[in-house]
Order: sequence, then structure tokens, then C-alpha cells
Amino acid sequence: MKMHLPILVVSGLLAASSSVLACTAFCASNSRLVLVGNNEDYSNSSTKIWFVPAERGAFGRMYLGFDDFWPQGGMNEKGLWFDGFATSPVAARSSAEKPAFHGNIIDKAMAECSSVEEVVELFDRYNRRFLSRAVLMFADASGDSVVVEPDAFVRKKGRFQVQTNFHQSAVPAGPYPCERFRIATETLETAGDNLSVELFRRILAATHQEGNNPTLYSSIYDLRRRVMYLYHFHNFENVVEIDLGQELKKGRHSIDLPSMFPKTFAAEAFQRNRTRQ
Repeated sequence: MKMHLPILVVSGLLAASSSVLACTAFCASNSRLVLVGNNEDYSNSSTKIWFVPAERGAFGRMYLGFDDFWPQGGMNEKGLWFDGFATSPVAARSSAEKPAFHGNIIDKAMAECSSVEEVVELFDRYNRRFLSRAVLMFADASGDSVVVEPDAFVRKKGRFQVQTNFHQSAVPAGPYPCERFRIATETLETAGDNLSVELFRRILAATHQEGNNPTLYSSIYDLRRRVMYLYHFHNFENVVEIDLGQELKKGRHSIDLPSMFPKTFAAEAFQRNRTRQ
């Protein structure tokens, strides 16, 4: 997924869909944990992570994305998380008469919202035609989650929610048109209440993508602890743990994501091939 908002909002997200629709996310919770897993699939290997400290009226937050510094996913200091997914086009009929939001509504949500309920209230006030070819997923530290579609809100039911690159409101009872979605769903169903970072790591490994739009980075968020476990270029042996609170104390800063990890042949070869093109 690659995303720019609004009309630009989703034009970047669509760039990834020109050759393949990809990206996988899932949220699950029990009495102890609220975890989110995410694979970010695209062709731009210049990946970044950056941190925005709290200001008056705005929560501190971290974002992941590319060298244009447009947020592709992230978490705020209240434990609110988001990511986005390119999809086939769908009209926004139910919100057609509502006003357009001028600016980056995702950043507004991450700066001002602490819960999924607040996110739904925000997005429901505006015309969502900017999501005509994309959907967004949000999750919070209570375990609630939602997929924001151009014409629907798909709420979490039960222990978990999964999202890939299709509109779930169109197939509420299945069959689901994505193997990655089915793998994640079946694994979480089998796991039941037995959630762990290791379980999420296995699901991310099982749903990662290679080829021209590979999984560039993967992340597991512990939303209650405000901690992220980060992996680079579908290498699930090396992990970097990021404590959001500690990073925000350092002030506004950014890091080249590949610099945080040992070099691997696959990542270096992909970068060389992209440079030649």
C-alpha cells in the first residue's frame, strides 16, 4: 500500500495497485493483550520511520512510510494504530452529500483521536470519496478496531479482525477473495485466546510477499504497552523493538529503516535492481 490523501490522498496508495494489490493487517485481543500485525508491500525500498512529539491539542505519534514522508501506518501515544490498503474502485454513496475534508484526515485522526469510536465519528462527518480506491484500518488499546470503507464502516466482531485489499462489506459472509486474508483468519481462529508476538510473527511470515512489490517491512504493535516490534524486508529473524514513549522523548526525528538492521542479500539485491530501473 502507498497512500496520499485526499484526492492526492489515495493517488499514492493506488500506485501500488497498478501491478498488484498487497498489504496485510490483523488485530486481535484477549484479557491481557491487544496486538496488531502488519505487512507493508510495495516497490520503494527507501523506507522511513519518524516521530512527532505531542503539541498542544495533538498527541505524540510515530509513522512509517517512504522517502516522501507521507504516513503509510503508525501508532499514537494513546495506543491508536492505523494502516491503509489499495482496493478496486467503489463509489462513496452514503456520504456523498457531506462536506469534504481539506487536509490529511489520517494525521488529524492520529493527532486527535484516542479510540476507534472517535475515529468513526470523525470520518463519518465527511465525504469519503477520497477512499474510492482504498480502505483504512484503525485499532485502539481497548481491542476495538474498524475498517473505514468509502461507503461503510466494518467493525471488529469477536476476538480479531483481518484486512487485506478488498471491501469486506461486499462479502460479509465470504468467500473472501484473498489467500492472505484466509491464512491470517484461519490461523487466528485456530489460536483462539492464545495470543502472542510469536503467533503474529508466524502469520506475518506466512502472508509476506516477494517479487516486484515485496514486503518491505513488517510490524507487530503491542497497543497497550505502546511498543512496536519491527522487521525489515520479510526477514523475521532480526527484530528491533521500539518504545514509542522513549522515542518521543528524543524530539522530532526520523530514521532510515534499513539502517536499523543487518544487511541481507535479498534486500540489497532488490535495492540494486530498483536503482538500475
